[in-house]
Amino acid sequence: MRESLVFAAMAAPLVVLAVVLYWVDRIRRREALYRWASEQGFHVLSARQPWLTEASAFPLAFSKSQHVFRVHVEAADGHRRSGWIRFGTAWLGLCATQADVKWDSL
Repeated sequence: MRESLVFAAMAAPLVVLAVVLYWVDRIRRREALYRWASEQGFHVLSARQPWLTEASAFPLAFSKSQHVFRVHVEAADGHRRSGWIRFGTAWLGLCATQADVKWDSL
């Protein structure tokens, strides 16, 4: 009984840390997306990240640090576009401001 309490006391902070790190990473990904949209003069209508089995314009990411989004945006003139965007680099992740965009055909 005592060993299970000790284990729970040791495991709980690790679980909390994992959840916090996940949410911080999620916030950083969204911030990168909205920063890019603002810099390009777009308003994000919708954005989502593909599942592991879903095909995207960037099928191979060289690193888990690169994040891919499916986006629908609207320009200031009302023109709407949709496509795929990949943020980060293989080595620097989101510390790099690189964004690769592949727009859907019109």
